[in-house]
Amino acid sequence: MTLINWKIENGELIGCVSGSKQYKNGTYVHTSPVITTVYDDGLFLFRTEHSVYECMATEFIGTEVQLNQLIANAESNDPQTTEQINLEDYKK
Repeated sequence: MTLINWKIENGELIGCVSGSKQYKNGTYVHTSPVITTVYDDGLFLFRTEHSVYECMATEFIGTEVQLNQLIANAESNDPQTTEQINLEDYKK
């Protein structure tokens, strides 16, 4: 599922749904806590308890400092914790 105009608060994603079969475009969602984050070339993949969310860095509504911290955190993840998410499946 893709989120636009997104941010992270208290370890949970908040944003508007885009292109989902389950939710109408523009539906505001607040996810369960993020378990794992992967980042590559402007695309974040966030795994929560029930879903994987695609979020473009350009759609982030927080500060540049917060975005850079998310990127750094994603890049420092242990490969074993991110093996459940295959980034190639999500690249367009």
